[in-house]
Amino acid sequence: MAPVLRSLSDFKRFLSEPGATIQVVRNTFIDRQPASFAEAYRAKGMYEPRTIRAVSKKAAIFAIQGHPTTVWLYWDKGTRKWRFQDDTVAIPLDTGLGPPDEIVYRCSYAPGTDPALQPPARRARPRAAKPPEAIRPHPKAPPPKPAGGPKASVPGAVPKPVMPARGQGRLL
Repeated sequence: MAPVLRSLSDFKRFLSEPGATIQVVRNTFIDRQPASFAEAYRAKGMYEPRTIRAVSKKAAIFAIQGHPTTVWLYWDKGTRKWRFQDDTVAIPLDTGLGPPDEIVYRCSYAPGTDPALQPPARRARPRAAKPPEAIRPHPKAPPPKPAGGPKASVPGAVPKPVMPARGQGRLL
């Protein structure tokens, strides 16, 4: 099952899943270059599928299958111009060399890691809460003081609110 991406948040969520893979579908900057340049780009494995290695707040690191190199994909304020459609992400390139360019990535899952095909994860049953009498104070801890000071222990006595010596006090 292919992921459906509508925003940068969806894209980041997809990248954080195990087996997330992206692959270059189109790179208009490379397409405009001489054939030798495009062949060198292919030889480096830049059109090979890229599997996610790590995701941070502002970038993702990909490993290129069959090559010992890594590729970084940064996102920042320029992501407003990114376009998301189904399982593709179009990222504009601002090279300053000729017409505007873009890289289009197709997002998918590595074989055997599609979350839709995985069995549901088993969750551990939550533990029952311990009753208050089961909680014992530390043996060296001082005995607890009654709340509100000594006057609070008198039945029917209403504790008087005390303003702190410094600070904001009570805000109403």
